[in-house]
Amino acid sequence: MVGTLLMGVLAWVVVRGARIHRLAIANMEQALQEAALRERELSGTVMSLQELIFRTDANGSITFVNPHWLPVMGTSVASALGQRPWEIVQDADRDRVWSLFTRGAGLAARRTQATLIAAMGTPRTFDVSVIPLQHQGHISGFACSAMDVTERVAAEQQLHAQLAFTRLVMETSPLPQSVITLDGQFVIVNKAWEDFTGQQRSDNAYRASDSPEQPPTRQLHEAEDRQRLRAQPRLRHESSVTHRDGSLREVMVDKVLLHGTDGRASGILCVFMDISEFRDAERATREARDAAEETSRAKTEFIANISHELRTPLQSIIGFSELGVARSGDRERLQSMFGEIHHAGERMLSLVNDLLDVSKIDSTAGAIHVERTDLRVLVREVVREIDPLIRSKELTLLVNLPEQPMLTKVDPPRYQQVVRNVLANAIKFSPPHSCIDIVGDRTENGALRVRVSDEGPGIPEAELDTVFDAFVQSSQTKDGSGGTGLGLAICRKIIDAHGGSIHAENRPARGTAFHIVVPARMARAADRQDDASHSAFMTVY
Repeated sequence: MVGTLLMGVLAWVVVRGARIHRLAIANMEQALQEAALRERELSGTVMSLQELIFRTDANGSITFVNPHWLPVMGTSVASALGQRPWEIVQDADRDRVWSLFTRGAGLAARRTQATLIAAMGTPRTFDVSVIPLQHQGHISGFACSAMDVTERVAAEQQLHAQLAFTRLVMETSPLPQSVITLDGQFVIVNKAWEDFTGQQRSDNAYRASDSPEQPPTRQLHEAEDRQRLRAQPRLRHESSVTHRDGSLREVMVDKVLLHGTDGRASGILCVFMDISEFRDAERATREARDAAEETSRAKTEFIANISHELRTPLQSIIGFSELGVARSGDRERLQSMFGEIHHAGERMLSLVNDLLDVSKIDSTAGAIHVERTDLRVLVREVVREIDPLIRSKELTLLVNLPEQPMLTKVDPPRYQQVVRNVLANAIKFSPPHSCIDIVGDRTENGALRVRVSDEGPGIPEAELDTVFDAFVQSSQTKDGSGGTGLGLAICRKIIDAHGGSIHAENRPARGTAFHIVVPARMARAADRQDDASHSAFMTVY
């Protein structure tokens, strides 16, 4: 009985043990299958990564690489096996890469940046990460990855170069510059700013511009300006700033709103230029101009007053001298005496009239009033007016004006005064039976020119310009024949007021030519039609 029971227990134990063994084997097989599946998934993940993944043994020799080796290095995966990472990088990086595979550096991840010669001989920069693998307390190998950061490194280098260039430009700029945050803290100032304010950049770092110890540029960064900059990206205005020497300087301030990478306003660039000397010069110039204008006004008023005062007694002298000549009868001595008085009075009156002309031109009362006019008409009127004088001196006057109208805007009486004075001078100094030419044409730049040429004694080259100065006469024409030396000076003032020019030149043979030039004004269509039928004007007197 007992033996039968013992045999039954043993049979149950054997059956149970066999069942447990079968379950253990089944669990082990399932675990192996799951491990194999995870290994395949991990292997597939490693194979699909776009960065370089590799593993080495304890000595650093490569035992595995993912397929990314081929596009990076341009060689097969098999050729990578057995190579050591520090042997394929540039010489300058070998020591740093080798240090990643030393056994005594602990088990923490190790990182560095290195450059290797990739496919097609192109240098590429990689971020290399190495993690030691441990088995039974010893390093059995290394798991490694290398990410290509060539573009990022190039962008960083370019950015650093741009920043360095910007700092250099800002630091070497002669204009004081600063950058502040929107809440008024100084973050950057250049050397010119330090020199101007007397502050050091270390004294103002992260200090609010409205703090109790603010630098002398407080008024450049007021809250009102910052609000205005939010509405407009650039602001320019003048302000006053205290210089390092304590003086108050006038400055032109330029402010530009700076934006961060997110597009939001992040700060303000402030540049200012000391314009104190310019403003002082402007004030001095303005004061000098005002003083000169006041002096000129006083001179003009004096000349006008004294000229008017002289005209009254001169009229009496001329009148009584004419009466004396008329009543002297046959007494030649009295006639000669009264004749000299009358002649001297006429010369004095001519001088007074010239002085009055000068004062009128210099004053607002003598302002030029222009109107559209054909210069040919004005010249013809002067020629007809002066014809008796031409005939009395037995001179020949040739007038050659263009067929097309010489339309421009001038003050007709003033322009005729110029032509009359120049023509009168030519008549005065021309020898009998000689010829005077009046020619109208255009200059190379399209201006209208009237040229009056004579056959007189000419003007020395050194005096061609000075004869247009007041009270100056040519040494060749100072023959006692009269003249005040104001005629040509008045002509230049009138032509200058018209925006033109007048000058003299000696003719190749004999005599002088005076050129009267005024700017041309485009004629209206109606003006051109009215004058289309005009013919060339060629007259001999």
